[in-house]
Amino acid sequence: MKILSAFVLFVGLLSAPILEAQDSLRTLSPANDSLMRAALLQELARQHSANNENSAKQLKDLETRIASLDVQLQSEKNDKKRVENLQERVQLLEKKEETLSERTVSAYQHNYKSAFINLIEMGREIKPLVLFNASRDFFSQVNSVGNPMKYKGYDTWFKKFKAYMDKQKSIDSKLGVLDNLLSLAGDVGKGTLPLAGPLANSLLESIGSFINGLSKRDKELREESQKMFELTAVLSQFNHERSLIEGEWDEINKELDELQRLYADLLEKNLQLLDIARPQFDAAFTRQNDASKRFEYILSLTNVIAQRIQAERKSNPDKWKTVFFHQMESVQALKVRFGTLTFRMKENINKYQKLISKYENCQVGEVKSEMIQLKTKLTALTNAFDATFDPQAYIKSAQTMYVVD
Repeated sequence: MKILSAFVLFVGLLSAPILEAQDSLRTLSPANDSLMRAALLQELARQHSANNENSAKQLKDLETRIASLDVQLQSEKNDKKRVENLQERVQLLEKKEETLSERTVSAYQHNYKSAFINLIEMGREIKPLVLFNASRDFFSQVNSVGNPMKYKGYDTWFKKFKAYMDKQKSIDSKLGVLDNLLSLAGDVGKGTLPLAGPLANSLLESIGSFINGLSKRDKELREESQKMFELTAVLSQFNHERSLIEGEWDEINKELDELQRLYADLLEKNLQLLDIARPQFDAAFTRQNDASKRFEYILSLTNVIAQRIQAERKSNPDKWKTVFFHQMESVQALKVRFGTLTFRMKENINKYQKLISKYENCQVGEVKSEMIQLKTKLTALTNAFDATFDPQAYIKSAQTMYVVD
């Protein structure tokens, strides 16, 4: 179904218990991808925090020793001793500079690991939806509600109207136009009458002419036709207002397609950056059904990332940061855009609520009854969506995915 294609599956990095040890990844249920990923990211954060604490202690010790040497230099009279102190001070400053540099490397390693993990998981989090039975039920019901042929007596009556139209279309050009529109719209004989656009307007006008042409002897048919005219008018307006909502799904789907293309391109660039062969990655992660094995693989990639950053730092000391910074920035932007898209989806779902509430007050009894059933299905869809998607939390996780030291 066209509307379903606009849905996407977002299972964001929401709240999860804090797991402090790397070994905990191996004890979790293989089915719980989100929890396992959270455990890995938590472990990376723990490692970075430990590194920071260690470097902070080293820096404090170095600064203390440098300060002590400065005091000694102020009072030292022996030239040889002063030279020795100055040499030691230079060495300590070099160690301090190296410690600060390693601290920066640690931050980049942590942040790029986080970026890469979020990137590869995005492929599993965001994909064309086979979402919920609730979504299929709801959108199928929406289509059904807007189809007059499903209402009691309409099909039988329409055959009478069609016979009138076939008889008169040769002398009434409006009926000829309507017949052509019906042919273009689909096979009415299969129980579908799409009330939208020019067809709806032409149909309503022709039904009005049909009613006006009935004689007093056709009292029963006139009453039946007036009832069907009212039903057709109500459903025509309902479908028009529904089409405005569904137009937004088309825009959402275009945005999703664009983001998926960006995702594929970004993934390819990062695999190349880490010198990871795509067949190897697909076998170990993309096509791997065992969640624990996927995360064992991710765990091994964190070591690859650490080594790759160190190698780039040595070979490209002036610009090594830029290589990874651009990738981290792109991943974060992509994740925020996906999160923002869920806001639009949620807002569009809410529009159906307003539409249904409006037609719940319809005087056409069958339509009112259908809206009550449709409202129940919408509630199921809304609950399923809210239980799975949290746009605000998803975006927040994207905005806070990196450490700033």
